[in-house]
Parts: sequence; structure tokens; C-alpha cells
Amino acid sequence: MASAIGTGVAVLALTLTACGEVETASDDGYHPATVESVNPSAPPTIKLTDDAAARIDLATSTVSGSKGELIIDYAALVYDKKGMTWVYTVPKPLTFVRERVTVAKVDGSKVTLSDGPPTGTTIVTTGVTEVYGAELGMEGSH
Repeated sequence: MASAIGTGVAVLALTLTACGEVETASDDGYHPATVESVNPSAPPTIKLTDDAAARIDLATSTVSGSKGELIIDYAALVYDKKGMTWVYTVPKPLTFVRERVTVAKVDGSKVTLSDGPPTGTTIVTTGVTEVYGAELGMEGSH
């Protein structure tokens, strides 16, 4: 019995230690992302450092198709807490802006949009969740 209690205490101590490490903010001043909001009624602009983009293995693709039947990779979609759909456009290197899209159809890994950014627009396909987290202020401290 004492062995089981000792093991339980050790597991609890490790769990609490691990949680503390994850939740402790970094004091080194490093910020992998910055968020700039010019217009409070529009999504902000997110800028990542080169290091941050590499860490999340950031990848992009372009919107194809034509107006009313735009095609994107399913991985590019972000669903907000209200169920609205968005993508992150890339107006400049390492700079991202969330843009509302209207999904017409999902077919495997491809999505047809009835409304969204124009053909040829660069959008984020890998690292979308991390860019969204940065926008929401969930920046990691590692």
C-alpha cells in the first residue's frame, strides 16, 4: 500500500512539474509572432519570424478555379467558434491575414468555395492552427 501511495505521489509531482513548465512564460523577450490591428472590425495582420515559420513547418498553396468555384486545400480552412470558415492569405512573406470564405463543397482534400480570395492568392495550408493561435494570443513560450 505504501508503495502505491509513493508511486501516486511521484506521478502527481511529475504531472504538476510538467504542467508548470508548459504554463511558465518565457522571460527572454522572444516573440515568434506579432499581431497588428489597424481596423478593430477587421481581422488583424499576423507576422511570424523566420524561426517561427520553420518551427511550424509553414507551407502555402494558391487558390485555383474561377470566381464562384474557387478551389483550395481542405487543410487551409479554419473554423472559428461560431462555425464560420476562414483562410489565411499571405499578402507579403511571413505576413498573414484571415479572410472569410464560403464553402460550397468538400470533396476529400479539396474544397470548392462559392466566395473567397481570388484565384492566384497565396494561402496557408500547413501551420494554419498555429497562425490562428498566434492571432488569438496563444503564443507558445518554447
